[in-house]
Amino acid sequence: MMQQFVDRGHEVGALRKAFESEKAELVVVYGRRRVGKTALILKAFQNIPHIYFLADERSERENLTEFRRKVGEFFDDTPLVRSDLGWVELFEYLARKEEKVVVTIDELPYIISSNPAFPSLLQKAWDIHLQDSRVKLVLVGSSIGMMERLLGHKSPLYGRRTMQLDVKPLRYWHVGEFLLEYSPEDWMRVYGAADGIPAYLRQFDGKLSFWENVERLFLRKESPLYTEAEFLLRQEFREPARYFSILRAIAFGKTSFGEIVNFTGFDRGTVSRYLDSLVRIRVIAKTHPAFEPEKRRNTRYEFADNYFRFWFRFVYPNRERIERELYGDVLDEVKANLDHHMGRTFERAVADFLWRKFAFERGGRWWRKVEEIDFVGLKNGRAYFFEAEWSELRKRDTERIFAELERKSSLVKLKAEEIRLGLVARRVENAEKLREEGFIVFELNDLFAL
Repeated sequence: MMQQFVDRGHEVGALRKAFESEKAELVVVYGRRRVGKTALILKAFQNIPHIYFLADERSERENLTEFRRKVGEFFDDTPLVRSDLGWVELFEYLARKEEKVVVTIDELPYIISSNPAFPSLLQKAWDIHLQDSRVKLVLVGSSIGMMERLLGHKSPLYGRRTMQLDVKPLRYWHVGEFLLEYSPEDWMRVYGAADGIPAYLRQFDGKLSFWENVERLFLRKESPLYTEAEFLLRQEFREPARYFSILRAIAFGKTSFGEIVNFTGFDRGTVSRYLDSLVRIRVIAKTHPAFEPEKRRNTRYEFADNYFRFWFRFVYPNRERIERELYGDVLDEVKANLDHHMGRTFERAVADFLWRKFAFERGGRWWRKVEEIDFVGLKNGRAYFFEAEWSELRKRDTERIFAELERKSSLVKLKAEEIRLGLVARRVENAEKLREEGFIVFELNDLFAL
């Protein structure tokens, strides 16, 4: 049965275009685990001649034997299956074939881990045999750090790739395609817990409430997403304990370098080194205020992934209670604190919405010391200032928010001919009246109506 496949039209089109070309292609596809890389490959090359090989943690010899078997069975070549040809010889065999064929090696980092010289073997095979063939070689990996090193200037494969696809999580507006039964509020809550990771979204049951799904998927010992974050980090780091402490600090709002140092008690050099590693694998992002010089004192470290943010805020600190099967108590804590957690989730979604709606020339979140504006955008000489509120706002709330926004807008040094103030919230009591007065106002339903 085919899994539900959402979006990815651009990526599917790019991969099919690579197949249609008459020359050899070396395509690198990477992204975090569970993001849907394999589903993308299988969708793009559906009904196309395709040798798909999934590497695993077995020895290199066992992976090579399996790859040889896949190639031999594809060409109905029993002697090849029984042979002892190595990697380079197998690629030479493929290069001699006249027909176009896609050859995918999925989870390539497993092979490289068992044989660090494998990229050099690929380079040799490409330079001598494949580059003048009609083979479309697709290399896929979930270890972002290793895959980016494979693309880097120190890699034997540097300069040889013909295309790379960095597969990102789906955007917030795709959540509803997995959960048609839910409301926009619950779609946003699901996004705040699972991000846009297809493998996680498919596990939500639309016949159950959001809270029932949270307990079932995150807060029980047998829950599939209870140990997922720990598993993913252990795949990247041999000793993840200090990374966990740093991520917990960020989950509890300690986003500056100094705050993280104070919260963890680690020395500054250790924190700096570990933060760089977490940024490299995209668990967190290093951010700076829009329209300001990038300096260390205004740097913030934030989760780049809502799942990790949710896990370190609600699951990791409650592991002992979960192990003791106090599920209801943990769920009550999540219910009591989720709206506060959702504030930053909503701000991220609003930024995506505003970029899509207005196609700004430049934009992003702005801050300076204690002052902050959720989104500032610039387009055609006009500056836009937005606040994002995961709340239901009454008239007195909007009056206060716009007064503060007008004051803070004067702190941002932008050369603009006109200034527009805007607000995005779950619901706004006097939305129509505010629009008549010249303010830009969007409500939650608008974010899913584009």
